[in-house]
Amino acid sequence: MPVKEMTPEEIDLFLACARVGRLGVSLKDGPYVVPVGYVYANGKVFFHTCDKGLKVEAIRRNPCVCFEVDEALSDISMYKSVIIFGVAEIIDHKEEMIPYLEKLIGKYRVPQSFNNYMNKPGRDREKELASVRICVITPSKVTGRRYALRAGDSALA
Repeated sequence: MPVKEMTPEEIDLFLACARVGRLGVSLKDGPYVVPVGYVYANGKVFFHTCDKGLKVEAIRRNPCVCFEVDEALSDISMYKSVIIFGVAEIIDHKEEMIPYLEKLIGKYRVPQSFNNYMNKPGRDREKELASVRICVITPSKVTGRRYALRAGDSALA
């Protein structure tokens, strides 16, 4: 029942389909890990965050980050895990953020243009763009492992 390395193709598919990742950053007094909704495209991970807070302050201080995505069955008969080490860049130019925001809207909402999404009642395009930032992680190292229990094996063995 050995753990197997995931192929680059398996890693890409897993990262493209998973819904939540965990971002690891370094605070002044230790590590900080937080779940984020994200998109994986063109070999990079990106997510949105507020313009203030622990995540963005930590990335500004030290852009070296770790990003992890996993999936497991409750009895641990199957699991997958991908870990990305990389450098995060904060994008704060409004027009540059829009293509990233459209991809996030497409993954977590109904695919549509950013302008259509922002024209919904209760949305304030300028206020929301002023308070959001996009973080793009460029990987320097990616590892992926998977495990699947074979028929007849016990997860408790």
